[in-house]
Amino acid sequence: MSSDTAIPENDVTSSGLLALVISTLRLKAPELLPAEIVMPDCALAHAPASIKRRLLTAAYEAKGAGFILDMGQRVKQIGFDPVMHVMLRSATPQVMAGKFQRFEQFTHSRHRCEMDADGEGGLAVRRFSVSGPPPVGVENLLIAGLLKAMLEEIGCREVAVETGCAPFDRFTLRWAAFMPAHAGSDPMGMEAQRAREPLKVYGVDEARPLARRVVRLLTADISRNWTCAEMARELGLSARTFQRRLKEEGTSLSAI
Repeated sequence: MSSDTAIPENDVTSSGLLALVISTLRLKAPELLPAEIVMPDCALAHAPASIKRRLLTAAYEAKGAGFILDMGQRVKQIGFDPVMHVMLRSATPQVMAGKFQRFEQFTHSRHRCEMDADGEGGLAVRRFSVSGPPPVGVENLLIAGLLKAMLEEIGCREVAVETGCAPFDRFTLRWAAFMPAHAGSDPMGMEAQRAREPLKVYGVDEARPLARRVVRLLTADISRNWTCAEMARELGLSARTFQRRLKEEGTSLSAI
């Protein structure tokens, strides 16, 4: 994103999605990437959706729909993204679809996916907006390509996308077979990154010992709805001691 661009509350997208677009353009079409656009921090949840639309529209006009669909293939090269990490650890396509729909409530201000099984090897998707204008065609193509890539990563074979006509708000993904790939493993190399350098997630300073341990538990599976008691027990502390020590470090579980 532009280094001086504020993020509007009513028009945000996933930082991971914007990173996916930027990384693809850097590699395959650098002439379409304005100099003022910089890679977002994927450890932060949101980025301006307007920048994503601007880049996607330019890429679509210059390269076509296939180029946008193929952007999803770089999903593992965007760097640390806890949401993508959790979705790529899904045991089945149905589990992944459920996670995607839940996370979309937090990673995008307006746009949503409705997903339904279409036979044994298919997923019918409808894209819509909960408020304001509907997602534009290039945004729908990006999501279609991303879902295709994620299905392939978790073990779906010969995945095809049936997009229909613009604005591509209804599309179907089909696969020939499913063989679980790496559910429960580390598909995005998050554990390797943890070993190399401290993580900063949502502004939490991991130099604080207990906050650091909390962040690592949360990012291991952000789909888990931790309670204070569960987190304390996992860390070998009483709930009261856990809360007190976090307060001493200037934070809390809800803040993290």
